[in-house]
Amino acid sequence: MKKESSRGTMLVSSAVILSLVTFVAGFVSGSMVAEHKALQRSGTAVAVAPAPAAGTDSQADHIRHLREEAMQEPGSAEGWTKLGNACYDAGDTGGAIEAYQASLNIEPANADVRTDMGNMYRMRGEPLKAVECYDLALQYSPGHKNAIFNKGVTLLLDLEQPEQAMAFWQSVLEQQPEFTLSSGELLKKAMPVLATDAALQLEAHGRQETALRSYAEALRLDDTFSPALVHQAWLLDKMGRSSEALPLWKKVLELHPDATDPAGRPVRERIGQ
Repeated sequence: MKKESSRGTMLVSSAVILSLVTFVAGFVSGSMVAEHKALQRSGTAVAVAPAPAAGTDSQADHIRHLREEAMQEPGSAEGWTKLGNACYDAGDTGGAIEAYQASLNIEPANADVRTDMGNMYRMRGEPLKAVECYDLALQYSPGHKNAIFNKGVTLLLDLEQPEQAMAFWQSVLEQQPEFTLSSGELLKKAMPVLATDAALQLEAHGRQETALRSYAEALRLDDTFSPALVHQAWLLDKMGRSSEALPLWKKVLELHPDATDPAGRPVRERIGQ
């Protein structure tokens, strides 16, 4: 398979991952911080896709030039792809989608372009169309790393389907147990972190029940994953469901006797020990 383009990976917030290390001394998530940094292009994606950034005058001139070139050679997929990439980088979702579609009309099997077009649909707030693009990319290139990652993230965050996201990634692992993300991080190791990160973002956007489901998915994969234990317990307490939170706090304490909650309070005090 040809090398995938560096454009095309949308991700969960690396800033949120950094916050996961604070709840207990010695807890380290450096490998996933590196993963997020390696995957990052010009920014991060959040639960609600960010609004496109306005392009600069120089970007506008560049896009205008590329559009003129593409129209002069309308049968060149490369020309339309270059135009789409320029629009992508300028945050022009409509222009990027239009250019990518013109490219795909000529070369429909280009999985990189289909993935990038999916990202543009996601940024435009059309996650179902984004998933459709990722699925088509995977039909042409079954192991396409960015399409696999982005489909899972879109299911997690935009469509609020953590169970389906984890099931999709599990189906990938059934075929390729050692599947790695673009940075080389093993997917099976990344999944609990990604589910927890998504849960934190969903929680921040007021989607508490979906966040609980995402934490639960992280713990289904690894029932000792401390960030998920702590933040699920913390959320349950905030929701007035302390009886459900108590077993989680106890498990945290078993794993980390000196653990603190996100507010810095020792977990031992929360359970009266």
